[in-house]
Amino acid sequence: MGWRIVQITKPCRLSVKDRQLLYVPQEGDELKIPLEDISVLILENKQISLNNYLFSELSEYGIVLFSCDGSHLPAGVFFPFHNHSRYSEIAWQQIEMSEPLKKRLWQEIVKAKINNQAMCLEIFNCANFSKLREISKLVQSGDVKNSEAFAANIYWKSLFENFNRNNDTDFRNSALNYGYAIIRGCMARAIVGAGLLPCFGVHHANKLNQFNLVDDLMEPFRPFIDYQVYKMDVIGKTELTSLDKNYLVGVLMQNCIFNNEEVNLLKACELAAISLVKSIKQKDVKHLQIPILKKLPLFE
Repeated sequence: MGWRIVQITKPCRLSVKDRQLLYVPQEGDELKIPLEDISVLILENKQISLNNYLFSELSEYGIVLFSCDGSHLPAGVFFPFHNHSRYSEIAWQQIEMSEPLKKRLWQEIVKAKINNQAMCLEIFNCANFSKLREISKLVQSGDVKNSEAFAANIYWKSLFENFNRNNDTDFRNSALNYGYAIIRGCMARAIVGAGLLPCFGVHHANKLNQFNLVDDLMEPFRPFIDYQVYKMDVIGKTELTSLDKNYLVGVLMQNCIFNNEEVNLLKACELAAISLVKSIKQKDVKHLQIPILKKLPLFE
């Protein structure tokens, strides 16, 4: 599994030579990066040309590629598909999941998300982290009382001042959306790599959304992005700079606690997807593993 996150911001041509990504800018020197070292490739300029052979090699090396829109926000994602040796078997088991198992899985996902939100508040000495932990204990199967939304209302009011998650002009929302999009793409890569069908969720069930399962499993990962955004200098900013994006993408290489061990967040996506497969196969939610936001000095 690669470890480098490569962002391309200038007009260039990308190709493959000797199992390396060849970067040829319109101005400046060529650069080669071994494909085996790359985990994520982000294209932020519309004047970047590449060929199908590159896409094929990206798939071969398990590299996820993001394409950004005119606002430099991730708008599309390319990742390896159907490369699991037992794909069909796992897919059928996923489709045949019982409703009680789906509801129990969603319960655990929501509990983990709220607990990570609580940890985020505690790290920054914000109010109500204890209250969120109490709410997490009350989450029921299927989250029928919508504890997730109740906790979110308290969380956002406690984390940021004068903040509305629906305010598109707030720089903090731009930063959050960029970070979430990166996590979403990496989770899609992990889910497909584990042999799961991303369109069939355990809670999300929009027939027009091909990433329902991704949107389920990424929920506990969101507070890691919230943490990064809280630490950013947002005064007077109206749009994300290249440095801001580098900082946000860097969260993928930061460590978290996963099954009592420290792994980076990109690896945690992969392990979480694998644990979900085990839960589906064994029909037991106890196998589901979710990363835990760690106290300082993490992310310093």
